This record gives sequence, structure tokens and C-alpha cells, in this order.
Amino acid sequence: MTKYFNRIPFYATYNVTFRCNSRCIYCDYWKSDPPELSTADALMVIDRIAESGVSMLAISGGEPLLRNDIAQLIKRAKDYGVLTTLNTSGLIIKEKLAQELAKYVDALTISIDGPPQIHDMQRGIKGAFERSLIALKMYKSAGIRVGINMVLTDLNRDFILETFNSLNDYIDFMTVQPVNPPLKNSLNQKAQDDLYAIKSSGKLLLPDSFIEHMDGYFNGNFTKICDALKLYYAVDPLGNVTACAPRHDIVIGNLLQNSCSSIIKMISHDSQEKIEKCTGCYLVCTVGVSMQMKQPLLESAVQGVKMYI
Repeated sequence: MTKYFNRIPFYATYNVTFRCNSRCIYCDYWKSDPPELSTADALMVIDRIAESGVSMLAISGGEPLLRNDIAQLIKRAKDYGVLTTLNTSGLIIKEKLAQELAKYVDALTISIDGPPQIHDMQRGIKGAFERSLIALKMYKSAGIRVGINMVLTDLNRDFILETFNSLNDYIDFMTVQPVNPPLKNSLNQKAQDDLYAIKSSGKLLLPDSFIEHMDGYFNGNFTKICDALKLYYAVDPLGNVTACAPRHDIVIGNLLQNSCSSIIKMISHDSQEKIEKCTGCYLVCTVGVSMQMKQPLLESAVQGVKMYI
């Protein structure tokens, strides 16, 4: 057992497939056709994720809706009482599937990177915005708590508030994901002001600290924040447990062979060293989770100190 990987994280991301029907300019998943698990094996993976004691499971990809069994997988997680979310591009529009997902998914996030022209440019598909908007309205009508995620780049940084305002009537929440790896000058003062404006609406699901330090991330002046295998972990399409979603290379075990708790507790020295040497990222599912968990604790501590001043 290592010196600190001795407890099970509360949050997991399961990338059920790396297949993707988008052609995003900042991602290369769509360039390959990697293998993934059968339905039976994927259900076993979800069993072991849920049995590890996680409170929240994010189903992602690739494009998870490319799996015909996606509703079955999400139902399995919900059978354990796990809070389950789904990330999708919104390019797949199936009314029957939307009704089925509404029975099980707690929240669904659709990727929308800006106004139509900007979104289509970043996603690499003409007409992608219109299709995603149709999907957004469809899932909302089905009764699902639905939101959008915007991958922030130098192309769309000036359209954050415009995008939010145009979709506000259809969404319950919004997140903003700085492109990874960072592109310099992808954030300016207007973008930061827009994020705080959306935050004041109550719909931006990002802690203030995530917005505050975003500029440092883009410009290489950010102190690494990492709670991999302590607050969160990830699972790839083959059932491999990885330290986090972006580090597919740090494989510490496979859920078809061992339980999650035994995998995390028996992490190798080599994997632990890779985590410690990682220069860090700025993803909502990693740094965002860390900040979201720590901000209330810090605020409580400050309030506690003020009581004695």
C-alpha cells in the first residue's frame, strides 16, 4: 500500500468508448477506432465502480451514445443509487433514446462551443450547432436536467456570455472547460468577466477559484492541483483504471480482473511516480472537482477564524 492511496475516491469517469462522430480541432479521438468492452463486460465494470463506493459517475467518451447499450449501462449505475451524468455532443438525435435516458440519468451535458459558426468550426462538422440545439431541446422536453459545456479557446473566448444568453431558456446549468493542453491567450478580461456574470446567475457550475486561476493556466503560471486516486479516478473503454481522465498512460489495473479498491491500494511505485511528476491539467473533472471540494472547507475555516478575531 502506498503512503496515501488508502481510500476510495467519491467520483469516477467511465469513458465507455473512444469512438467519436465529431471532428474537433483540439482532439484526436475521432482519428482512430479503438476497441471497447462488450455489454456484459461493461456492466461488470460498472458493478465494480459502484461497489467501490463512488457517489458520482460521469459517463463519457468519445461519444457514449455511439454505444447501442448506453441506456442499459446507465441504468446499471442507477440501480446502485449512484448519481449518474452523461456527456454527449448532441449529434445523435433519437427521441426514443431520450425518453429511456430520462428514466436513469441525473444530468446530461451537451457540448456547445459558441454561436453556430464558431461551434461548427471547433467541432469540425457543418450544421453541428443546429443538431446539438435540437438535441438540447429534446432532452429538456424529456424531463432531463440538461446543461452545456463550452471548450474554451482563442476562437470562442469572446462569445461566452452570448452563448449562455442564447441558450439560457433551455439549460439548467453550464460548465466551461479550458482547452487541454492550454493555448496561450485563450482567456482575456472580457471572458473572465463573462464567466463571473454567468456565475451570478447561479447556472455556472464552477467554483470561483476555477475562474480566478484560469488565466494562470493558459499562460503557464499555475500551481498544479491534483487529487488523482484520492478524490477521483477514471476508467477507459477496456476497463482499465487510470489515475484520471486525461492520463490514459497511467494504467494501474483492470476492473475485469480486480476490484477498484484493491487496484487503487496496490498501485505500483512507477504509477505513483508518474502521477507525482505530471505537470498537471485544468479539467473540470479533475481540478474542478478538487476546487469544488476544497472551497467550502476553506470558506468554513475562514469563518471559523473570524469568530475568534
